[in-house]
Amino acid sequence: MVKLGKEIKGRVKKETEHKRVIVKILNQEKTMEELEKEQAILKMKRETLKKKQVEEEKMAHFNRMKILTHWRRIMRVAKTEQLKKDIQVYQQNHDREVDAKDAILQMLDRDLEEADEQYQMALRNHKIRIDQLIDIQNSRLTGLHEEFERDLNILKSEFEQERGDINKGHEMEKRELEDMISTIEEEENAKLAKLKKDFVELRQETKNGKDEELEGMKHELIKKIDLLDQDFEIQFSNYVSETDNKSNDYTEKLRTNDKDFEELTEITRETARLKEIIMNWTLKKQQNSKECSDRNNKLMKEKVQILKHYHELKRKMTLFREDESRRLTNLTKNSKACMDTLKGYQKLAERILTTAELCRKLETEREKVLPFYESDSDTLEEEGKVGSIEGVHKDVYNEFKQLDQFYKRYNKVLLDKIAIEKQKGSLDKENMFFKSLLKQYLDGVSVNNDVMNASNPLLVVNNKVNLNRPPVQKLDENSSNPRAVGNIMELNMEITNINKHTG
Repeated sequence: MVKLGKEIKGRVKKETEHKRVIVKILNQEKTMEELEKEQAILKMKRETLKKKQVEEEKMAHFNRMKILTHWRRIMRVAKTEQLKKDIQVYQQNHDREVDAKDAILQMLDRDLEEADEQYQMALRNHKIRIDQLIDIQNSRLTGLHEEFERDLNILKSEFEQERGDINKGHEMEKRELEDMISTIEEEENAKLAKLKKDFVELRQETKNGKDEELEGMKHELIKKIDLLDQDFEIQFSNYVSETDNKSNDYTEKLRTNDKDFEELTEITRETARLKEIIMNWTLKKQQNSKECSDRNNKLMKEKVQILKHYHELKRKMTLFREDESRRLTNLTKNSKACMDTLKGYQKLAERILTTAELCRKLETEREKVLPFYESDSDTLEEEGKVGSIEGVHKDVYNEFKQLDQFYKRYNKVLLDKIAIEKQKGSLDKENMFFKSLLKQYLDGVSVNNDVMNASNPLLVVNNKVNLNRPPVQKLDENSSNPRAVGNIMELNMEITNINKHTG
């Protein structure tokens, strides 16, 4: 239905939008169905491909196993043939190694015998040196023992002499003291007898005089006593009656007085006796002090002499000990230095032997069988004339002759080293020459400014190649290099020896 006139703005827009929405929904439904169909088709294809993949993997695994089985059979045959060839090669190498080892064992046996001889000689020399050192030590000990015995005998004789002198002085002093004691006893006995005699005479005279006086006094006293008795009786009776108590006290005091008087008399006598004893001991003390001072002076002098002798002996002993300690220190230092030197020699020998063991692996068959070249006729002739040379001992010469094999080996190695260095130099020159040729060739086939400006080495003119060869160096016959001449002479000698052995 055709519509005329203008459309209403709001209604037209709403209808178009609605239509658009419906179209979009229909399109989405169609796309969803198509997607579902496509997914189903893809799933079927994926399953089909998985089945084909599984079948293909099975076939591939089966074919791989067949190929591996066939290849293993081929490899077993090839490996068997290769192993047979290797066994033959190993057998040949083993035979050669057995022969080489036999030669090495013979050489080692000979080296062992030589080393055993050297060891025996070194051991004999070492034992001789040890015996000499022991003899020197024994002689030193004998001298020290004799010196000690001599000093001991001197000390014994001096001690016995001093002891005899002391005993003689003691006996002399003892006799003098005994004589003095006997003289003092005789004098005291004489004095005592004289005092006793005087005492008796005096007592007799005193007794006679006293007896006479006593008789006269008795008569007078009797008279007085009679008179006094009468008076005393009268007074006593009066007194007793008056002083009875005082009389008792008096009587007691009288008895006490008598007793104290007796004690005082005894003490006086004891004091007098003690004074005499003190005087005697004082005299003895003075005598003994004088004797002891003299004896102490003598002993002090002897002590001073003994101390001087002791200090002298101690000084000698200290000097002797210092000398022995210094000698022991020097001996220890020398022994340590000798041990260090011997350890250095041992390490050097071990390094030499280790290097020799390593070098034996690199030696040729001929070097293993004949490690030393033979001496020439001039050397043998000189060795025969050694005994006729004045001042040269054959034993000393033979001792140093043991190093001839070492010097031969050393000279041979040095000669090989020089020859290898010379060969290396010539090879380096050839290498440089070929490098130069290669560079010229590469410059000839390449195109650049430097090559175009330079001459072409590949250009042939008159049948001549324009190559830059290095100049050839010729050895001058009158060369002043003694090392080169010596090397050529040693090389000629070595070639002569090789020709002798091979011929």
